[in-house]
Amino acid sequence: MRAAGDGGGIVATPNPEKELQRLRSTLEQRRPPLIVVSGPARFFRDAAIDAVLASVPETVDLRTIRGDEDSDGRELDDLRGAALFGSGTQLVVRRGDAWLKRHGPALAGLLPAMRPGCGLLLEVTKLDKRTKAAKQLLKCGEAFEFRAVYTEPYDRTRSPLDAEMVGWLVDRGRATGVRLQREAALLFMQTVGTDPGECVAGLARLANQIEAPARGGIGAEQLRGVLDHSFSSTPFELAEAVLDADQVRAQRSLEAMFRRGVRGRDGELMDRGGLFPFITTWLYQSFAKAYEGRFLLDRGASAREAASQVGVRVFADRYHRQIQQNPESRLRRGLLLLHQAQRELRLTGEDPLWLLRSFLQRYFSEVAR
Repeated sequence: MRAAGDGGGIVATPNPEKELQRLRSTLEQRRPPLIVVSGPARFFRDAAIDAVLASVPETVDLRTIRGDEDSDGRELDDLRGAALFGSGTQLVVRRGDAWLKRHGPALAGLLPAMRPGCGLLLEVTKLDKRTKAAKQLLKCGEAFEFRAVYTEPYDRTRSPLDAEMVGWLVDRGRATGVRLQREAALLFMQTVGTDPGECVAGLARLANQIEAPARGGIGAEQLRGVLDHSFSSTPFELAEAVLDADQVRAQRSLEAMFRRGVRGRDGELMDRGGLFPFITTWLYQSFAKAYEGRFLLDRGASAREAASQVGVRVFADRYHRQIQQNPESRLRRGLLLLHQAQRELRLTGEDPLWLLRSFLQRYFSEVAR
């Protein structure tokens, strides 16, 4: 977020796709002598840099340096005049945060006198536009900021289906030839992760594996079978498989998480040591919600009323199915077995994967009776 110019209000940083379009529109009209690309979203920073480089005439000399390596600043001389054959130089500084701190004053003094045909593309993770140096730089060019795509609704009372990332996946999928319903896009995000680059690669793989129905696009149920076989898994999928009494899918999900890892909200792979508490916490919450719903169902509430009282807002049909097919005694036993697995880890230090395999074996031995 950043402060707005009038009345001290707050204005959200633009959607990264819209910011990328603004950059492309700017390049179509003119190429500013200085372009600063910033923000935490590397996928969009890379796309922005590719767009700028594609706009550089072939006659211009292109020089790229890494700003996190030692530099005496002599590369700034390339911006003082035309190249050997008079075509100019485009200097590209990647990872330029430390470089800007070292050479910012010299750069600010040089930019007003930079010769026609020369340009600077500077990549930084953060540009504080309130500083004097940044204000001087932006007098000669433009800055484009690329934040991450939000994976949850800004208003937490809204459905997860309203998350910006879900809509982005729907749009990206359509461009790739994979027409996803929003429920399927949410499942894709929960399974593949939130890194845009990996999502784009995953959508490209899907384009060769799955066909959308004539109407409505690909739903979550159609997508689930493909994702189970082709991608990593999540505690969300494991809990769903367990409560659906699908032992094969539950075991496959568990093995996939320990084999390929699980990504956190930041898109980074979670440390293996964090898998057991993450998985058991999610399972416990899922069992607890189902237990509460079954308790209400057994006492006269309808499935819809139970879901409403428990606070289930999405995938309501799935929740209805789970509380209807799982008796209260089975759900209570699942909670007790999870508690036992957590206790065994503390007391014995047994391998977390073995404990979770044992949990599934014990739980499904009761389900099969």
